[in-house]
Amino acid sequence: MMIELGPFRLDLIDDGFFELKRETFVNIAKANLSSNQKRQGMKRRIRVSFNSLLIRGAEHTVLIDPGSGDKPLESRIRDYKMEWPRKLYLTLEKLGVDKRDVDTVILTHLHWDHAGGATTVGYAGQVEPAFPKAKYFVQKRELDAAREGVLTQDDGYIAEDFEPLLSASVLELIETDDFQVFPWLALHWTGGHSPGHQLAIIGEPDKEQAIYFADLVPTISQLPMDSAMSYDVKYDQLAASKAKFLKETVERNYLSLFVHAPRNRAGYLTKDSEGKYKFRAVEI
Repeated sequence: MMIELGPFRLDLIDDGFFELKRETFVNIAKANLSSNQKRQGMKRRIRVSFNSLLIRGAEHTVLIDPGSGDKPLESRIRDYKMEWPRKLYLTLEKLGVDKRDVDTVILTHLHWDHAGGATTVGYAGQVEPAFPKAKYFVQKRELDAAREGVLTQDDGYIAEDFEPLLSASVLELIETDDFQVFPWLALHWTGGHSPGHQLAIIGEPDKEQAIYFADLVPTISQLPMDSAMSYDVKYDQLAASKAKFLKETVERNYLSLFVHAPRNRAGYLTKDSEGKYKFRAVEI
């Protein structure tokens, strides 16, 4: 899926399908918004996708959330019924983008399905940055959470996805809620899903812009304010950030990009008379 956004070319790259248990997607009781205990007990699995975002323009090649990568993931391939091999690296080649062409990688957070593709196994068997000329950006609070998660055996984090970036001195740690990478690329901390989760807004101010929600709103099914995922660490924080950025998206008419949507991956949002968000898919 290719989109022209002013002087920028956006390619929403499908990295491949995987499956989640249905109870991953939860409804939050409004009277108990901060609770992380409510779950649905249904057993059927839901097929989701992963959509990385490639941005080209203004003499830069930027990749947001490089997906699962190509490091061995046998247990996850089995547990999540993952489509394998993953598609991102091959699709970049088809688009004429060499890994060395990528100068900037944005990591919205460090969960393995988003950050695994940040590193790869080199010729000598060592794990190294997958994009050797790139600078990587992530929230410092996310790195702190990921390192703690590895120590406490939180299976959402894998040390080889981010520690080699630190060793290579290519990881830029963001310590503010709002960060301007370029005049046309802004990162905003949301929290909620993970301690350092951030989203990206792409495009020149006062012109057409796009928002990459990442796991704040992973598919259009999570547009309702009482919807979330069981992986979210703070439901109250998630709801506050959703309210803020969904409102801004409608007011500024951002093109909305959804990371886990197998269909309806990009489009525009409006709000109806009852206060519900409505989605209109982009025709490509």
